[in-house]
Amino acid sequence: MNYPSLRGGLAAGLLFLFTQSAAAGMFGLGEDEKNPSVTLTPAEIALDVPMPVAGEDLAKLLAQAGSGGGLSALKEKAARKFTAQLQRDLYAQLQEKLGDADVPLAQEGGNLTLRNFLDISVSKQLNNLQNSDGKQVEKGYVELSGDFRLRLDNPAGAPLREQHVDVADLHVREKYRIERSAKGTDSDTTDAAISRALQKMVERLLDRADDQLDPDTLRSLAATQ
Repeated sequence: MNYPSLRGGLAAGLLFLFTQSAAAGMFGLGEDEKNPSVTLTPAEIALDVPMPVAGEDLAKLLAQAGSGGGLSALKEKAARKFTAQLQRDLYAQLQEKLGDADVPLAQEGGNLTLRNFLDISVSKQLNNLQNSDGKQVEKGYVELSGDFRLRLDNPAGAPLREQHVDVADLHVREKYRIERSAKGTDSDTTDAAISRALQKMVERLLDRADDQLDPDTLRSLAATQ
């Protein structure tokens, strides 16, 4: 039996494995690729919403407000409220999506910077208006249109990749109902419908952005710097 030859073969095999392992460690081949860190910036949002009141309610409110630009103030107040909601929802869902993909988030100085731009219009579409027993019932839906842009920048602020989405293509629509009596508006679900529509829009936008936020894509972009 040729024991010296066997021992020599084992030694040569171990030496080969050691050499390959050392080389892999030296050139990073044996390590998992790390996902680049991403800095999330607050979305830049322009949001146009319908008047929060209509008909006799609007006339009464404007009469109380006088001629000091009450109409524009009402629209601006509603727009600020829904803009704040949209900011929160988009930021929270982006955090969750990137966290689920094991992409580290950086307050500042990330390998990549993620920016979002939204120019959104909310419109009301009347479907039905009924008057009976001294009450008026208005039914319809709110729908969204506009433009969404997602952009990934390098640390110097130079754009690396950008995606555009026509919000009308998402077909976001939510029903609303308003009930009025001689005393004024008894119930109005318009705000709730707008809120649901914005939440649904964010979910569908991020579904469209899956490829842009994929870890492989982010690593590829970071490697080009």
